[in-house]
Amino acid sequence: MKKIITLFISILITAFAFTGCSGSSSDREEGGQTSAVSTAKEEYVMTINGEEISAGEFSIYLFEQKTTFEETGGSDIWDTDFNGVPASEVAKENAYNSVLYVKTACENAEEVSVSLTEEDKAEAAALAEETFGEMNPEYCKKVGLDLEKTTEVMEEIVLHQKVRESVTKAFQLSEADYSAYVDSYMEQHPEDNSPRATLESTLREDYIRSKKDEIYKDQINKWAENIKAEKNTAVWDSIEITEL
Repeated sequence: MKKIITLFISILITAFAFTGCSGSSSDREEGGQTSAVSTAKEEYVMTINGEEISAGEFSIYLFEQKTTFEETGGSDIWDTDFNGVPASEVAKENAYNSVLYVKTACENAEEVSVSLTEEDKAEAAALAEETFGEMNPEYCKKVGLDLEKTTEVMEEIVLHQKVRESVTKAFQLSEADYSAYVDSYMEQHPEDNSPRATLESTLREDYIRSKKDEIYKDQINKWAENIKAEKNTAVWDSIEITEL
């Protein structure tokens, strides 16, 4: 059930930078006056073009990051730094980008003639029930997250995946480019003694996915040119991923 979520998260772990304006709601001022966002009730984690993303909604994305990190490095991963940045902060930034990615895709779904079917909604409901059931119930209560909200988020995630499929469906593999890629792989990994035919088979799926990821990121970045996103630092700094 979680293949869709895992896929979109794997895309986001690669470099993804919105070209729109971003910052924090605690330090942005406009014309000498504190912005409206900064004086609002501080119960949201971030805003996207003025839309507040609640701590509950954000926790779903962060929980998927927590699961991915711990599956990769175990529960001790949170004692690790990545180029001097704590793993917990990397996970939070990935979750932040995940929200931006999904919201941008959903905002432009109509442009690529994509919408949710009843089957898609049933899939989202199943994903929501699974995810909500795995999260810490005390934390969910603390941030006001319930199954209904989780289902809404999962519907957006499923829609995002359909947008990706629509945007990348025209991709056709260039066998010449792929052959060159395999050549490069063999040069960079002399320790891999697999026959070339084996490598061509095993690397193909990941290569195609990476090419589609490039196409999709380019499209998302075009859509995101005018997006303005802000973190609510008062809430952001208080989030502890290990509580999820």
